[in-house]
Parts: sequence; C-alpha cells; structure tokens
Amino acid sequence: MASKAMHLSFKKNFHRNYKYFLMFGGIAILGFGLFYLYPIIRTFVLSLTDKTIFDTDPNYVGWANYLYALKSDPLFAKSIQQSLVFALISGALVLVTSLVLAMLLNSRVKFIGVFRTIYFLPFIIPSFAVGAVYKNLFNPTTGLINNLLTALNLIDINNPPLWYISPDSALMTMIVISSFGFGVKMLVFLAALQGIPSELYEVAEIEGASKTQQFFKITLPLISPMLFFNVILITIDGLRAFSLAFVMGNGQGWPSNSTLLFPIYMFMTAFNMPFRLGYAAAMAYIFFLIILALTGIHFLMSKFYVQKDITIS
Repeated sequence: MASKAMHLSFKKNFHRNYKYFLMFGGIAILGFGLFYLYPIIRTFVLSLTDKTIFDTDPNYVGWANYLYALKSDPLFAKSIQQSLVFALISGALVLVTSLVLAMLLNSRVKFIGVFRTIYFLPFIIPSFAVGAVYKNLFNPTTGLINNLLTALNLIDINNPPLWYISPDSALMTMIVISSFGFGVKMLVFLAALQGIPSELYEVAEIEGASKTQQFFKITLPLISPMLFFNVILITIDGLRAFSLAFVMGNGQGWPSNSTLLFPIYMFMTAFNMPFRLGYAAAMAYIFFLIILALTGIHFLMSKFYVQKDITIS
C-alpha cells in the first residue's frame, strides 16, 4: 500500500516537473531550433544549389560548389591560408600577452582594481570603431605611429613604413594590431590565477624554489585547463576575425587581397555581385569543418599539457 502511494506521488511530481520543464525549457529549445538549427540546415541546403539573391528558382548542383572551392578557386585557397597564418601568429601573441598581463594584475599592489579596469575597458568598445582608430594610427603619412618613430629617428621620413597600405606588410600589420585583443582571455587567466592557493607558493619558497620553478611547477599546471580553454577560444576567434580585416581592407581584401581573410571572402561572395549565396554557403561549411578539425586536434594535444596534480622538486 505504501509502495503504491509512493509510486503515485512520484508520478504526480514527475508530471508536474515535466510540465514546468516544457514551460521554461521549451523557450530555449524553440530559440535554438529557430535561430540555430534551422539556419544550419538551411545553409546546407543552399550549399547544394546555385542560389543567388535574385534567383527565385535555384538549380540543384550537388557537390559542385564544394569541388569548385577546393579545386578551382585560387582566392578560396589564399583566404584560407591567410586566415590560418593570421590565427596562428596573432593567437600566439594574444596567449602570451594575456597570460603576462594576468600575472601582473594578480599582484597585490595598491589600486590593482583600477589597473584591471583600465586594461579591460577598451574591449567594451565596438570592434569596428577600434579598427578605425588603429587605421588612423597606422596611416603612413598622418598616423601617430610613423610620426612618433620619425621623432625618435627610428625611421626615414622619406621612406616610412607603409603598414596596411603595402601588400607586403598589410597582413602583418593586422597581426600586430590583433595582438592587443587580450581582454577576455586575460580575465580567464586572472580568474584561474586567483584560484591557486597561496599556501602552495609559501611552501615552494620555504623549499627554496625560484620564481621560474614556481611558475612551471605550480602556476602553469594549475591554470592548464584555462590555458586549454583560451587556446580553443583564441583559435576560433582568429579564424573568424572579420571586423579588423574589413576596416583595414575596405571590405575587399585591399591591397591586392593581402587582407583577404576567409570571412571577408565569404562576405564578398555572398553580398557582392553576383551575390552567390549557394557558393558562400558551401564555403561556410568547409570552413566549419576546418575549425572543427583544428578544435579536435587541440583536444587530442591537451592531454600533453593539461595537468591536475603538481609536484615541487
């Protein structure tokens, strides 16, 4: 009798909880299906057609868009290559910069909260505005960077660096600028550093461990999960970088396609004449597979540097 009553009570509570789940969770499920799942499926369908903005009855072309991108489109290969170079070099710079700054901001000094705010404040500014500011700073003739270098006699006033004006240096200029994008990653490292017990460093100092030994034996192992998280974040951010390249290259990869990152080329394909939405959709899926493969490689490599236990010796 008691067992039957418990069963009825459990069944009643289950149905009540299930009703609440559908009421509240259904909103998120609907949003996911409407704004994520449907666009993903719709994009894949588009990638199998020759759809354009003006085409009301597109033709089914199968895998032709994918084959053209992989075999016959030189700009596709160039944009992928430049995106990979951009993501690799700028990502390494951002990773090192964000870790160094996080360690500095983790110090116990006066007004440390003010310094943390100052370092993070620029990252709430819209990225297009930041790109426009850097474009003015690096202007070869009127920019502050060249004027400052000239005043310090570090460059020849008659032959100044052309920065983003020259095809030879435009991509590297973007890489240098993007290396200052350490805001969120710096906060992730700072949170990880603040979670390390201070007793570990006190014991290490008693045992005679140097600062370098403390970093490699205590700090780096304990923040390695956040290091892995930042590596994934930086890789994805670097590959999908758009705003800076759009501003620097006038939205067209200028000069001579030297700032043509993949997101820019995909945007140009979809929204410039002849508005090839089908081909752009295929490019998006190929790019998704590239990012997925790189993320998988990071997960496989993480077992070599993500640690949980530490030893001081």
